[in-house]
Amino acid sequence: MSRLPDPSRCEPCALAAAEMDTGLMALLDKLATEADVTGELAIVSHASELRRLLSARASKALPFKGRRALDEKRPRTQADPPIPPYVAAKVTRAKELPPLPHITKPYSAAVFTHRSFTNDARARGLDAGSDYERLEFLGDAYIEIIASRILYSRFPHVDVPQQSHLREQLVKNETLARFSESYALGDRLRHGGHMSKSKAWDKIIADIFEAYVAAIVLSDPARGFQTAEAWLTDLWAPQLLGFKERMIENPKAREELQNLIVGRGAKLDYRDEKPMQMHRGLQRFFVGVHLTGWGFENVWLGSGVGQNKTLACVDAANDALERSEVLGVIPTAHRRKLEAYPPRAEAEGEGAVVIDLIENEGDASDESAERNSMTRLDSVAAVTQEQRRQELNGESSGKKKKMKKKHPLVLQDGTMFPAE
Repeated sequence: MSRLPDPSRCEPCALAAAEMDTGLMALLDKLATEADVTGELAIVSHASELRRLLSARASKALPFKGRRALDEKRPRTQADPPIPPYVAAKVTRAKELPPLPHITKPYSAAVFTHRSFTNDARARGLDAGSDYERLEFLGDAYIEIIASRILYSRFPHVDVPQQSHLREQLVKNETLARFSESYALGDRLRHGGHMSKSKAWDKIIADIFEAYVAAIVLSDPARGFQTAEAWLTDLWAPQLLGFKERMIENPKAREELQNLIVGRGAKLDYRDEKPMQMHRGLQRFFVGVHLTGWGFENVWLGSGVGQNKTLACVDAANDALERSEVLGVIPTAHRRKLEAYPPRAEAEGEGAVVIDLIENEGDASDESAERNSMTRLDSVAAVTQEQRRQELNGESSGKKKKMKKKHPLVLQDGTMFPAE
């Protein structure tokens, strides 16, 4: 039985194998082109991979006769030139990125066509197809909603202002232009005339990226949106991982601090400690809280930081409550407030002064005064509900409204708090 010749030991056989590989590669190119038109992505992928393998094998085969003669007579004296730095940088960035999703015709042509190219073609009487502007308009909306869905799902405890600011960082032109540049999408753009690498160019390649996102969705009506969302999530993952929201330990700390120490003549003052700063694209406000009243004058209680002033005030109140035992100001102020305004149940039990809150605004009626006269000392005048509420909440000093004449508050032991 005769054996087939070994191509590696027979030069004519090696040349014949190389010719066969060349023919197969041509057939695979044709197959991939036809499958791309019909949308058979699996065939395109397998045909492209088989062609790559055949091409790699062909590169290791014996060179053609003319090439062999040239190598013998005029051998090369220099090594292969290195890859240019800008090309090497693009290759390195591309390795770190997720694979570019596939798009089909006619979107693949429109995405990389600028209006200047179509205008020049029409001026010469040619049909250049569509440019990317309509796709860019649709892709911008897709990117906005995908970013919103990601933040809504993955950051449920972050407040809306922070979510809005983070979404702005994800979808801004600088971010999209960086992705487009990493995939070298701008290198594939067809345009008329010269386009300089300027800020306008960054806007153009960002628009190409938005058009590409729309093309992904339109190329696969069944799962195109899910493909685009997964791809953008991979691209945004480093930014999302780098975002750290400031967690508020007690969202009601400001109200708790208010109830503990604010009273008649005592108030809390939240003021800026330094100007607003930008940190990793986010605003940061710095606020301190100070107490005036109950024997203290402008005493610092704590400081806070937040994405807005409201959050910074809550954080400052949290800090003040945490420092309360160390500084001792809040416990002392709270004790003095209890001495001035004892709890209702304790006051009735000990026979101390009791000031009833009247349900309706205005002066106490004669019937109410008669009902309360058994539990009030004659030296204490009636206090209206509006006055009492403002005293407890510290509003009388802030609003500076014209009030009726205030009577001094007198405790059972004779201690008097003069009217302001």
